[in-house]
Amino acid sequence: MTDDQGRIRPGHTPERVGFFTDAVFAIAMTLLVIEIPRPEGDEAFSVGDGVSKAAAARHLWDFFIAQTGSFVAYLLAFFMLWTAWRQHHRLFDRLDRLSPGLVGWHFPLLLLIGFLPYPTTVYGHHTDNPAAALLFVLSFGGLLIARSGVQSQALRDNLLRTPADAAEVRTGARASWIVAGYWLASVLLCWWTPWVIVAWVLTPVIGFALARGDRRRDTSIGSG
Repeated sequence: MTDDQGRIRPGHTPERVGFFTDAVFAIAMTLLVIEIPRPEGDEAFSVGDGVSKAAAARHLWDFFIAQTGSFVAYLLAFFMLWTAWRQHHRLFDRLDRLSPGLVGWHFPLLLLIGFLPYPTTVYGHHTDNPAAALLFVLSFGGLLIARSGVQSQALRDNLLRTPADAAEVRTGARASWIVAGYWLASVLLCWWTPWVIVAWVLTPVIGFALARGDRRRDTSIGSG
C-alpha cells in the first residue's frame, strides 16, 4: 500500500513481515523435537549394575521403537512446515509492498504455525487415537488455508512486481487451495488411524503434481 506520493506506507514493507514470519517458522520447526520423549532416568539404559552392553542397547532400541509415532509426526510436520516456508519465501521475493489484507492473513498463519508443535506432540504420542489425528489435521488444514489466503490476497491486491510473477503465484495458489481441501478431506479418515497418515504423506506429491500440471497448461495456452 502506498500514499498519495507513491511511497510505501509504514507497516506495509515486505521485509519486516518476512523476517518475522521466518522467525516464527524457525522457532516452530525447532520446538517440534522438544516433546519427543528421551531415555532419561532409567538405569536399564546404562551399562553397569548388572546391565550388560547388549542389554542396555536392546533396552534403548526398544525405547526408540516405542517412539516411532513421535518421530514420524515430527518428520511429517517439519517437512510440511518447510514446504510452506519455501512457498512463503518465494512469494515475498516477488512482492514490492504489502496490503492490509495480506498483513491480516498473517495473523492466522503465524498463530497456527506457532501452535503446530502442540498437536504434533499429541498425535505423535497417541497415533491410534482419532481425536489426536483430528486435532492435527484441523490445525494443519487451517495453516494451509491461511497460506493459500496469503497467496490469493497478493494476487487480488496486485502486489506482484511483474506479470510473470503473478502468473507463477496464480499457479501456486490454485494448487495450494486444492491441497488444503485435500488435507481437510482426510478428516473422514481420522477414525481409521494410523492409516490416515498415508493420505498426509501423499500431500506434497499431490501439490507438486498439481503445480506442474498447471504450469504445463499455462505454457500450452501461452504458446497457443
